[in-house]
Amino acid sequence: MIYVLQVQTGKELTVRRLLEQQDITAYVPRERIEIRKGGLWSKMIKLLFPGYVFVDIDFSAEIFHKINPTAGVIRFLGLPTPLPEREANMILWLSNGGEIIEPSPLTVDGDNITCEGFLTGHEDDIKRLNARQKKASVEVRFGGKVHKANIGVEIQNGK
Repeated sequence: MIYVLQVQTGKELTVRRLLEQQDITAYVPRERIEIRKGGLWSKMIKLLFPGYVFVDIDFSAEIFHKINPTAGVIRFLGLPTPLPEREANMILWLSNGGEIIEPSPLTVDGDNITCEGFLTGHEDDIKRLNARQKKASVEVRFGGKVHKANIGVEIQNGK
């Protein structure tokens, strides 16, 4: 089951590494995005959910006492409570098997969006498309709040 850890911002990758050294599966969804500065586009890697690490565990007191003292971990979100299945599946998808999400080519034809790459089959999950900033917004609910993940896109043959 997937649980959410709130961690110190900027320590997400360190916490993931420390947890994996303890044989705990941890996810930190990341993407490669293009940022426009001074009229030039440059690529950088960005966390989708700063301040959060997702762990795939069978919760027990022993696991809790392994995770809680890990440097950078603030707390479990909830009691700790596992994510509902749909939210857990969304996090696993956004984690991309531990790989960085690359911008997805997509074609816009009126109201129809056709995606390739990472977003293939998830066209219905796109809540907003910002062609100018080359981003598609996907919503994920965890910790009682809706979080937006902006996925990089390369728009082809369209707006």
